[in-house]
Amino acid sequence: MKLKNKRITISVLGLLMIPFLISGCSSANGQAHTGPFDESQGIVSQGIVEAKEVSINSKIPGKIMKLHVEEGQEVQAGDILVEISSDELKAKEAQAKALIEAAQASLNAAQGQVDAANAQLQKAENGARVQEIAQAQAYCDLMQKTYDRVEKLFEKGAVSAQKKDEVATQLEVAKQQLSLAQEGARTEDKSGAQALVAQALSMREAAKGKLEQAQAGLQEVQAYLKDTVIVSPISGTITIINADEGELVSSGMSIATVTDLNNTWVEVKIKETDLEKITVDQKVDVKLSSFPEKGFEGKVVRMNQKPDFATKRSTNDNGEFDILSYGVKIELDNKDKVLRPGMTAFVQFKN
Repeated sequence: MKLKNKRITISVLGLLMIPFLISGCSSANGQAHTGPFDESQGIVSQGIVEAKEVSINSKIPGKIMKLHVEEGQEVQAGDILVEISSDELKAKEAQAKALIEAAQASLNAAQGQVDAANAQLQKAENGARVQEIAQAQAYCDLMQKTYDRVEKLFEKGAVSAQKKDEVATQLEVAKQQLSLAQEGARTEDKSGAQALVAQALSMREAAKGKLEQAQAGLQEVQAYLKDTVIVSPISGTITIINADEGELVSSGMSIATVTDLNNTWVEVKIKETDLEKITVDQKVDVKLSSFPEKGFEGKVVRMNQKPDFATKRSTNDNGEFDILSYGVKIELDNKDKVLRPGMTAFVQFKN
């Protein structure tokens, strides 16, 4: 009898709980959606906000002398962002200019030697003239002044010993040419004069090459000096600063990041079975986890021509074939500049 009463009690309790269970199931099934959008109103997909970003780095190693910006600051293309120490490069620039001066002096001397050698050859062929003697004298005087100037540069360490020896040789040749001009040339001197011309031409070409080399060295140093002042390649916002004033940076190290918040987008993956419902220039609704109560607008600007991956593998529901996914790029309206790269975005393509 007790067992029978117990069964009756359990049955009554079970009957009393049925409405609550039914109510609970209805509540769960009655929800239209749990995400940011009602999926019955259109396709919903998720992606990450992206923006055009440029990493600012130094082409040369050195110490940061001045940071002209801070995080959150708006900049325009061409604005100065960072200055790298340039003392060592300025010293190299001064040295390069001194080398150019010495090389130019050598070229001038070599050209004078060519002229003198040609005059000597003419003297050997036609006999000495008063004008030729005067020219040889002028060249000898020029070489003497050139040697004196190069010797002073050598004492300052601006030119090498080899350069000094070259100019000394040129001075000696000039003295010999003057002596020949004053004494008068003989027939047998013609071959020697021709050799002097050839030698002078060779020295002029060598001097010209060294001048060009020195000029190239100066241009290289000046290019490095220009790289010590780093400017923004785009207009945007400083979103990251990775270094401080006084810090040593290496070549290629990222110092800051400039982000164009006017150019933001999100790319979502859409199943191939839903692509027919989407068109380029289609307006879409966008919501972000960061701003759950605020809606944003977007526009379809690109649909990839090739699939990215299979969103569904072959199953009993879709047969023996995979369902592929295609990337769809959505341009976002970020006029208030509240969107940031990396934010989670939900996009709905309205039916």
